[in-house]
Amino acid sequence: MRLYRIELYKLLCRKFFLISAILTMGILFLYFYFVNVGDERSVVNGQVYTGIQAVSTDRKITKEYAGTLTDAKVGQIIETYGFPSQVEEYYGGFRDENYLNGFVTEYLGNGYMYDWEDYKVSTAVSLIRDTELGRAAEVTGRDIAFDYTGGWAAFLDTLQLGMILGSILILIGVSPVFAEERQIKTSALLMTSTEGKEKDVRAKTAAAFTLSVLIYAGIVLSVFLAVSVVYGFSGADCMLGLVKGYHLRVEDVENEVTMMAVCHFAGLELIMDFLAMNALCAFTVCISAYFETTFHTVVISCAGWIAPLLLRILGGGGGYVLLAGTPLFLVMPGVLVDLYGLLFIPIGLAAGMIVFCTFYGVKQYALPD
Repeated sequence: MRLYRIELYKLLCRKFFLISAILTMGILFLYFYFVNVGDERSVVNGQVYTGIQAVSTDRKITKEYAGTLTDAKVGQIIETYGFPSQVEEYYGGFRDENYLNGFVTEYLGNGYMYDWEDYKVSTAVSLIRDTELGRAAEVTGRDIAFDYTGGWAAFLDTLQLGMILGSILILIGVSPVFAEERQIKTSALLMTSTEGKEKDVRAKTAAAFTLSVLIYAGIVLSVFLAVSVVYGFSGADCMLGLVKGYHLRVEDVENEVTMMAVCHFAGLELIMDFLAMNALCAFTVCISAYFETTFHTVVISCAGWIAPLLLRILGGGGGYVLLAGTPLFLVMPGVLVDLYGLLFIPIGLAAGMIVFCTFYGVKQYALPD
């Protein structure tokens, strides 16, 4: 345990890592505040609310209608707030909508909004059973749950950025784990220590994965607290497809991911993120064992981390299922939606990467210099 604590301390207390961690948290909270919260807008009785006020207003007016969505509730919403109709140049949505009448317009209204030049203001609503909501209820055998789900949308969006930034932290923090000993010419001294090189290798490996878990936990906790304070997590039972940015896939009965409860999807995404972070940690540990300097380890590890994205772009979509098992793609909720029915493939690849890279990294570093 003494060696483990020493190695963990060495990884955690490097100035460059600490500065990077502070910058990561700063970027994450700036993104959350200016992109997620800053984009919020709600109009109630002609009064325009933006930012945190918009979120608070939408949560307040939605509370009255929370629960099972019915045609009666839909009628009450339109009677109270009307259909949104105001359009502004270069803005791709109705400017006078709130969460309630915006939802009704999108899923039940007879109008549409493609962009500020191509739209139709709704004048009537369809019965729920005649829309994709009704078909989704029929497919799943559950009533349509309705509530304010802005928090879940913000959580998934911010979490993705957090995991990408966390991956960069892992590349920075884990890269020195083995390479630094060779860089400062101290690896040979481990052979003469009372613990021996074998115990030190195990301690270094355990410290690297502990750092990965700490980064993961820190990001998840930060995002969770930020969203809880501003948005809340109401609407946990609502379908994923009703969360901003996603769509129901009623026609694809075999892939019901967009019709699952958003809280279940978020839980699954957290598992995939954990797998991704540890797969990247194992990959970086392996690279660190093969190179002589921290700089080369960081460069090669970064190249390996970003390479799947370049292959995806240059390959025109080929091998998507295999690329989805890499750390960069595993943190993307869109990948989980696309491959929900084939998750055993990316999960298996990521798990295999953890075992393979850890084994060969440890084996390589344990060899005599």
